[in-house]
Amino acid sequence: MPLFDRYAIIDWSAANTPTTGKDSIWIALVERTERDVQLVETVNPSTRSAAMARLRQFFRDALSDGKTVFAGFDFPFGYPKGGAAAVAGEGGWQSLWAFFAEALQDRDDNFSNRFEVTGRLNRERLAFAPMYWGRPMHQEVPGLSVKKPDPYPTALPEKRIAETRTSRAQPVWKLNFTGSVGSQAITGIARLEKLRTDPEFAGKIAVWPFETGFAEAISAPITLAEIYPGLVDIEKGEKSCVDEAQVETLAELFARLDAADGFGTLLAAPRDLQGDDLSTALAEEGWIVGLDQLQEANLAAEKAGGLAAMADSIDDAGYLKDPATIYAESFRIIREEADLSSVPAEAEALAVRMIHACGMTDIVADLSVSDGAIAAGKAALEAGAPILCDSEMVAHGIISANLKQQNKIVCRITDPRTRRIAEKNATTRSAAQVDLWGDELLEGAIVAIGNAPTALFRLLERLEEGAPRPALIIGVPVGFVGAAESKAALLETTYGVPFVTISGRRGGSALAASAVNALAISADET
Repeated sequence: MPLFDRYAIIDWSAANTPTTGKDSIWIALVERTERDVQLVETVNPSTRSAAMARLRQFFRDALSDGKTVFAGFDFPFGYPKGGAAAVAGEGGWQSLWAFFAEALQDRDDNFSNRFEVTGRLNRERLAFAPMYWGRPMHQEVPGLSVKKPDPYPTALPEKRIAETRTSRAQPVWKLNFTGSVGSQAITGIARLEKLRTDPEFAGKIAVWPFETGFAEAISAPITLAEIYPGLVDIEKGEKSCVDEAQVETLAELFARLDAADGFGTLLAAPRDLQGDDLSTALAEEGWIVGLDQLQEANLAAEKAGGLAAMADSIDDAGYLKDPATIYAESFRIIREEADLSSVPAEAEALAVRMIHACGMTDIVADLSVSDGAIAAGKAALEAGAPILCDSEMVAHGIISANLKQQNKIVCRITDPRTRRIAEKNATTRSAAQVDLWGDELLEGAIVAIGNAPTALFRLLERLEEGAPRPALIIGVPVGFVGAAESKAALLETTYGVPFVTISGRRGGSALAASAVNALAISADET
């Protein structure tokens, strides 16, 4: 049966002044009835105080009506292992929450002293590992640098276990600039700690997964949980900004899943989270709702036609309820319909996953896998080699949870230097970023190109110029101009580097990512 009656999805903000619109606080409130899921309200409060006032009323009304609530907030609920003890002087998430609730001054006009608090922590409690970084350039804070220190301390982990499973997540130690989840975590945790200890709500709130054992004990009237809207690609459509679209879409998706008895799957502990890692997540780090499932469902939605298709596939096919069954059936159909006779035995798993990514069994006729390519790719991953991607879509399509060595996924298309190189050389940013793959990074790496023919051309030029050899080139750029030609050049002149490619115009980011994922997963799982 469904776990909740009402749902709140909150896109948080650590802005220092009242603000609305993009990059501010957005709240979507949804109600599930016996017949339907209804969006009750979407609000864009200008301050954190106003946001909490609206949420308190939402919770108050639910309690009065005898309804249960799921509230998802998009900031980390915990710190990497050992972080709570270092910051708060005592281990455990409760100590961290209590510390920030006491130390942070967060006024009704959004001004907070978070930079002063973290600067003091760097100077004193974290003097052995001053992890915090990022502050406004105009604001001098002793102990707190504007940019990430180089070298960066290693005495504490930079990321939580959950954050190592997705290339999109930022570390909690980053306090300023794009993706500054550190400031969001500090201001958000302080507010939630005051909420859960308020006599009006005390004993009626449980924090997932710390107090619920993931999905083992979800019984409190109100459940607070950490979410990450960035796990799924959502277009803003007719909404004012992506933030608004994200909170509404996730709130409705979660409610629909719950109505179909599928939401519990997102709240359950991942099967491969065991032993010390499971204990760490439950004691201090926390987790992200649906982390692994939503990433894979997002890839399925891309192929099926968008996020709406994701919800339909969840409801109709039970995708999130039993993904292994869906995959097994898909792979059975592929092996039944595709002619794999020309594919080397060691490359069959890769071919199957690439077909699965595009839905076209006839790509096998155009698939070329050089001798030793599969072995070279697997060895590179096992050695912890980086994965260099030509686009963010390729990077986001790689399932981080399958990278046992936590291989670094690199895409520098948005690096400011890329634009300058592109303008100077009159080329594309995709090609320009290849110049930012330095010799040390390129040597022994896996290169995955699924979008830009110019990136593949530039890579081949660099190899001709004497650049270090990567371990494997996955060259499957898509398009009508240059795609076929760039892949033909790869086939003709590989400079001794093993490769995977698909001749002709067809290709794409999903294919490039699926090839990497295939290398990371053993053949018997396909």
